[in-house]
Amino acid sequence: MKRNWIIVGVVVVVVIVAAALGLRQMSANASASNVSTRSQTATVTRGNLIATVSAAGNVSAPTSTSLAFQTSGKVSKVNVQIGDQVKKGQLLMQLDTTDLELSLKGAQISLNNAQASFDSTKANLQFSLRTAQDNLANSQAALDTAKAKAAQNPNQLIAAKASLDKATIALQKAQSDYNAVAWRPDIGMTSQAQTLQTATIDYNTALANYNVSASNIANDNSVKQAQLALDRDQISLEQAQKNLDTSMRTAQGQLDSAQNSVEIAKRNLEKASIYAPYDGLVSTVNFSPNDSAGTGAAVVIVDPSNLQVRLTIAEVDVAKIKQGQTAQMTLDALPGQTYTAKVISVSPVGTVTQGVVNYPVYVALTKNDGTVKPGMTANLAINVEERDNVLLLPLRAVRTTGNQKTVTVEYKGQQIAVPVQTGLTNDTSVEIMAGLQEGDVVQLTTTTTRQTGGAGGFPGGPVMIGR
Repeated sequence: MKRNWIIVGVVVVVVIVAAALGLRQMSANASASNVSTRSQTATVTRGNLIATVSAAGNVSAPTSTSLAFQTSGKVSKVNVQIGDQVKKGQLLMQLDTTDLELSLKGAQISLNNAQASFDSTKANLQFSLRTAQDNLANSQAALDTAKAKAAQNPNQLIAAKASLDKATIALQKAQSDYNAVAWRPDIGMTSQAQTLQTATIDYNTALANYNVSASNIANDNSVKQAQLALDRDQISLEQAQKNLDTSMRTAQGQLDSAQNSVEIAKRNLEKASIYAPYDGLVSTVNFSPNDSAGTGAAVVIVDPSNLQVRLTIAEVDVAKIKQGQTAQMTLDALPGQTYTAKVISVSPVGTVTQGVVNYPVYVALTKNDGTVKPGMTANLAINVEERDNVLLLPLRAVRTTGNQKTVTVEYKGQQIAVPVQTGLTNDTSVEIMAGLQEGDVVQLTTTTTRQTGGAGGFPGGPVMIGR
């Protein structure tokens, strides 16, 4: 009986162990059946890759102009409000100009009077000058007439002139003949010497007769009176010219003064108005109609065509950024819209805040359709490097272990890690330089989901084998 109990006990133990092992396997199988695996793949493609540096900032307008009245007064017109688009030359604000307009009107009347006086003075003086010129011409004619009448026998003067001319010719010939034989020792006894002596006497006689005839005409009383009249008219002409110059300078000075008064009145009127110096956007309006305005800022406008964003770039990225690089800009206020910008400056000096070094970088909007306004929050992605026609994979397909980068591929049902050499990366993609070919398929992720559940078992307690 004892042997039988031992056999039964062994069998029971074997059954219990087998049952336990079977239940454990069943539990494992049940657990395995509750695991869900989902794999994603990506294909190596060829394309262009752009690396960017991202940062955010606020839109600002560096071209901002504060406009003010250049005189004080009561505001009569306010033609704009904050946010208005204005054109160059547009009237923005104006003071009451009633008194200024009256001053301009009075100055214009004074100018018209001064112009009329100038024209009248000029005409009168020019008439006096022409009269003096005519008088002088008449006096000259009278003198010529008096001289002609003074010659009782005009032929006498003519004959005397003819005799003088004849004697002159004879003297010249006699002198020439004498010079031809002047070498002879007996020159004084020659006929040439005698002829020269006679010709000289005849010439002196003819000259004396001519002078007497001319003197008779000059000494005539009527000629003297005519000469005096001519002299007086010459003086009158000179005085008329002097009066013209002096009076015209005075009249011109009065006219210039009146013109200056008009210009001053116009400028005073202009000082009471504010015009837009360029196409822009009104950002500030400080006065309302009937306000008393001084020379402080009345209107501020900005140039929306020249908008910028100041970015703060970390020192690890600033070396990648260069002037002239393009950027894509989005705005919190305008979702779905993307704008193009350009880097215009990179500060060479950084700022340190709590041990972190950052550099100011300025980008400018290349084109504004009017929707972008100063103050908006802007998000920018600056294109710092670009590669064309390269092999690409999603960035999450590459795993890094130490210094080695790998991707996972499936080969004959097995997942194998393949080393790769990477190049340029951005936020989503990576350049594959070696290790894969275009069209290769790699594993992205493997997601495992385990469901909870009981495995069953036996009640606990001792097993009695026997005593």
